[in-house]
Amino acid sequence: MPQVKDYMIKKKEIVTPEDSVSSAIELMIENDIGSVVVEDDKANQVVGIFTERDLLRRYMTNRNRFVNMTIGEVMTSPVITVRRDTPLAEAVKLMKEHDVGRLPVVNKDGKCVGILFWKDVFNKFCVDRIE
Repeated sequence: MPQVKDYMIKKKEIVTPEDSVSSAIELMIENDIGSVVVEDDKANQVVGIFTERDLLRRYMTNRNRFVNMTIGEVMTSPVITVRRDTPLAEAVKLMKEHDVGRLPVVNKDGKCVGILFWKDVFNKFCVDRIE
C-alpha cells in the first residue's frame, strides 16, 4: 500500500510565526514555490502554512498594512498534517475533505520533515499508470 513517504518531497522552506510576510514572499519567490511551512521556534512544531492563496486573500482584506504583518497573522492555522507512514489514500482523502493542495509531513514530535503536493501524487500515481 503506497504511503506518504513514497510521494512527499523534503521541505526546507520553513518560516516562523514572527517572520514578516515580505520575507516569506521573498523566500517563496527565490525558491519558486507556492507555500512555506510555519514552525514554532520554541516548540519546534508545525503550527501553520502560508500559501499563495493566503497571500491573495489576506492582501485583499488588509492592503494598507499587509507587508508589515507577521506570518502568524496571515497563515492558515491549524494546519492539517500527515506522517510519513500515513497511507496515501488517507492523505488524498484529507486533501479532498479540506480542499487543500498540500499537506506538511511531520515526525512524531510535530517537526516538519517534508510536504505532500497533490500535483506530485497525480504525476507519480496517475500519470505513470496511464503511460
